[in-house]
Amino acid sequence: MFGRKKQKTGSSSLKRVNHIPSIISQDVRLTGTLISQGEVQLDGRIDGDIKVEHLIIGSSGVVEGIVEAKSVIVKGKVIGSINAGEVKVKNGAHVHGDVFHDTLSIDAGAIIEGSLKQRFEKDDAELINEKLKPTSEVKALLEKDDSSLSFVNKQAADKTKSS
Repeated sequence: MFGRKKQKTGSSSLKRVNHIPSIISQDVRLTGTLISQGEVQLDGRIDGDIKVEHLIIGSSGVVEGIVEAKSVIVKGKVIGSINAGEVKVKNGAHVHGDVFHDTLSIDAGAIIEGSLKQRFEKDDAELINEKLKPTSEVKALLEKDDSSLSFVNKQAADKTKSS
């Protein structure tokens, strides 16, 4: 009426409006996928996958599914894989699955049954590969047919030839 545009009430995308963590209490059991752009404190049970920014699994919390997050603190039980930038497994926690991480800390008394694999960013991997490429000097040494000389002796022989 006064030049205001109508606001859409049925927004399909989830937007984080406050910084209060979502709490799933001990008496709650969910089946399905949980998605949040903020922090989730889980003290109940989730049978399904979790995709959140930050996840804290309390000592009574149980997840049976795949966990994807920026950071995960496990004090309870996870049956499934964890894929997160920062993973902290606290005393008394049980993880039954693979853990993919950038940084990982495991307290004494924690149980992990699965493999631990550090994630690598694509850019970092490319930089490492660039460093491993042989230079033209190394290629020239390898192409010479001095099979009786070791690599170090080949370098020494080349230095004496140039002097």
